[in-house]
Amino acid sequence: MALKKSATYKTLEIPAAYYRVVLPQIELSGNSMSFGVWMYPSQDAAADSNNMLSDAAVSYNGVSFNVAGADPFTQAYAYLKTLPEFEDAVDV
Repeated sequence: MALKKSATYKTLEIPAAYYRVVLPQIELSGNSMSFGVWMYPSQDAAADSNNMLSDAAVSYNGVSFNVAGADPFTQAYAYLKTLPEFEDAVDV
């Protein structure tokens, strides 16, 4: 599971940037979670984590989590798609 969308990285236009959720962690309360999002220049590039655009990595903290809901990755991707910067992202 990942998201794909066009992006600008520094001054480079990337038509199909690939975004992967990494390291989801459920807080002790069980009501929120934290996770990172790594950006790759393409889906093929994501096969090797060394291709991650490290200065484009973002962390999200205190995101609502439903223990009775879907797994943390599914909930993280659902959350991302509510954000303006991911509203045009496509599930891959």
